[in-house]
Amino acid sequence: MQQRTIKYHISKPGEQATPLQGFYADMLAHPLHQTPAATRTAPAPPPADELPKTTKEETLAKGRIVFGSRLAGPTERKEKRNAGSKMIAGVRVPPKPEEPDNCCMSGCVNCVWDVYGEDLDEWAQATTEAKARIRAQETEKRLKGQGTGAMLASKGTPTHVASSMDDDGGGSETNWSIDLGELGELGDAQPEKPIEEELWKNIPVGIREFMKTEKRLKEQHAEEEARA
Repeated sequence: MQQRTIKYHISKPGEQATPLQGFYADMLAHPLHQTPAATRTAPAPPPADELPKTTKEETLAKGRIVFGSRLAGPTERKEKRNAGSKMIAGVRVPPKPEEPDNCCMSGCVNCVWDVYGEDLDEWAQATTEAKARIRAQETEKRLKGQGTGAMLASKGTPTHVASSMDDDGGGSETNWSIDLGELGELGDAQPEKPIEEELWKNIPVGIREFMKTEKRLKEQHAEEEARA
C-alpha cells in the first residue's frame, strides 16, 4: 500500500510561501490605482410632443391628424382678422383668408368653406373699396394739376421716398403691403361687388360644385321652413 506524501512549504518570516504571480502580483505591486471621477451631464429633456399625454390630449391629437385644425369661433376669427388688417386709403382691409384644409365633405351646418367664403367676400369688398378710393384720389389730383409721387419729388430725392409723397401719405400702389392687384389693375373698371366666379376661380372644381350643391340645399330647406 502506497502512502501519499504531502510536502508543505514553510516560508520564512516576512516571505510568501508560494510566490504570487499575474493578477495578484499586480494587485500587490499597485494597491492604489487612481480612478478618475465619473462625470455625468444632465440628459436633454424630451420634446414636448414626446411627453406622456392624457387620454384627452391623445384623442385631440389624433383628431387633428384626421380632421386638420379646429374650426375657429366668430370671436376668434374677428380678432385674427383685426390683428392682420391694414389701413389702406382710409379703408380697413382684412388679410386674404387661406383655403381650409379640414373639410369633411359631409354637409356640416357650419362648413369651413362657408366660413372661407364669408371671409373672402369681406376681403374682396374691402379691397375693391380701397382701390376705388385710391383711383378717386389720383383722379382728383390730376384734375387739380397736382403730380403724385415722383412727379413732386425734388432732384436727388431717393426713389423709395419719391414714390410715397402723395398728399394723403398713401404712396404708389406698388408700396401697399397687401396685393391690391389681385382683382385687377387700378385703372380697370371695377364692379360694385367682385364677381363670385372671379374670386373662386382658383378653387378646385369639385369644391366649387360641392358648395353650389350645398347652397341649393340650404335654400331649399329655407323655403320649406318658410312654407311650414
